[in-house]
Amino acid sequence: MTERNGNVISFDLIYQFSKTDIEKRIEEVRVIVMQQMRENMDNYVWTNIKDLDELEFTRMSAMKKFLSDYEKGKAEGRYVFHELPNRLLYEDNYFDIGLSSHFLLMYTSLGYDFHIASITEMLRVCKEIRIFPIVDLDANKTDLTVKVMDYFKKDYNVESVKTDYEFQKGENKLLIIKKIV
Repeated sequence: MTERNGNVISFDLIYQFSKTDIEKRIEEVRVIVMQQMRENMDNYVWTNIKDLDELEFTRMSAMKKFLSDYEKGKAEGRYVFHELPNRLLYEDNYFDIGLSSHFLLMYTSLGYDFHIASITEMLRVCKEIRIFPIVDLDANKTDLTVKVMDYFKKDYNVESVKTDYEFQKGENKLLIIKKIV
């Protein structure tokens, strides 16, 4: 987004670490992640990404690109250390869109209250949020997603939208929660 002259701020716990620490951790888990992918290949759609070698190349290329921008992005305030559901240091409706990728609704062990509080805080600072994917770590649909959607339907426009992107088999839905205007 920054390369396209867009404005984006990213929040994550990982931003408490140095570039060197992150780089080291990426290398430590690379082999483990790829082994897990190898063991679970049947759970994925190999259309956009053709095989494990391409997947590893794509992921590592993205990591290298991120790391090459990391220190500059931190200095510019684009990479901000933050842990949800703690309050963000931004005013209400500061952001147009908030994105959660491979975090919210995926880690069901964090519990219903954590997800409600985290999404509520995101909705405080964002006019709209989008969550993808909306399955757990094993790519299973869960009661958590249904309960969270039901909770927010009272005060927000909530919809699950089919996307063209599917990597985990059967998972191509994006959850959109918008403030009612």
